Amino acid sequence: MNLIARNYNRFTIPTQATVTAFLPSPPAHPGRGLFSTDEYRLVRRYFDDRPHLAATPLHGRPALAAALGVGQVLLKDETARFGLNAFKLLGARFAIDTLLAEGALRPGQTVVCASEGNHGRAVARAAREAGCAARVYMAADAAQSRVDAIASEGATVVRIDGSYDDAVRRLGADAAAEGWTIISDTSWAGYERIPRLIMLGYTRMMDEVSAGHDIVFVQGGVGGLLCGIASWCAFHAPGRKVVSVEPATAACLLASARAGQPVAVDGPLATTMAGLRNREVSPLAFDAVRSIVTAYLAIDDIWAHDAMRTLARPAVGEAAVAAGASGSAALGGLLATCRDPGMRDVRAQLGLGPEARVLVLVSEGVTDPALWDTVTAQPAGTPPSHG
Repeated sequence: MNLIARNYNRFTIPTQATVTAFLPSPPAHPGRGLFSTDEYRLVRRYFDDRPHLAATPLHGRPALAAALGVGQVLLKDETARFGLNAFKLLGARFAIDTLLAEGALRPGQTVVCASEGNHGRAVARAAREAGCAARVYMAADAAQSRVDAIASEGATVVRIDGSYDDAVRRLGADAAAEGWTIISDTSWAGYERIPRLIMLGYTRMMDEVSAGHDIVFVQGGVGGLLCGIASWCAFHAPGRKVVSVEPATAACLLASARAGQPVAVDGPLATTMAGLRNREVSPLAFDAVRSIVTAYLAIDDIWAHDAMRTLARPAVGEAAVAAGASGSAALGGLLATCRDPGMRDVRAQLGLGPEARVLVLVSEGVTDPALWDTVTAQPAGTPPSHG
């Protein structure tokens, strides 16, 4: 095992390539996900009425599929969604516009959220377009490039000591005192409606995917994106397998799935997958996904970095994609599952063989240019060392 430590911006990450998997026993009666027929109709009507909110591309990667021993790899490229570099505006815009239409939010009011970068920028953009002010709470060690991107949308950025989860608690107290509207895809007791709207907005990306596939690899985090994707699959394509991918140091979904209830992870959240640096799951999301997610993976950063290089340097004739560590995490999970010798049984249980058709979500573009430059400058195709 090669344990040479490299410094990437704010963290020192050991270059060991391990992956942990948890596959829950299939439930006797799998759920249909979080949303109803009427809710899917509502979100489709919203986006169909706004054709300028165009779909993001779907890229085939036949050379990568052949190298991994699967039938097909498709990349849902969210690196330029509605003019931003992540999928988050799907949920933020749908939720804020819905609140405006209902009269629950009015132009001139203030919306607030916590973020590691992408959600905050999406809320700031949607708020500005709605004529609202925005305040975004971020951890003190958030990358300056992410802070600057949020501020560029006209939002006030509030840095706090602690993690994303600490920022959620701080904004909750401030919003209650000031009468601000919280726009969060993380739920808590008494705060479920807006996270539900945001996650419903996320389902739009699956409506845009017309090609058939058997397995979906998706980023974990607090569970918002995972819930949107898994719910869509459970409702529209029962039997389709959904795989959650998280950083090894922030695998709160995997830990909660093992425990059978929401649990927080301990220790430093030392990962360059900044958008997935969460200690706690969203209870609303976790309750919905626990009976419909097939597998939970926790990967070391080196797998995400390998995925960043794989996306940036495709085979001749295939589209290059510039994605950050979080955006590349789902592909990192696929690479780890196919390449790590210890994952043989997991590959078999997922059906990752020559006939498998795999959809991978690329959830963000480059949000930390210094990290992207450092990672992609390394030699391509160098297999990680395994722990």
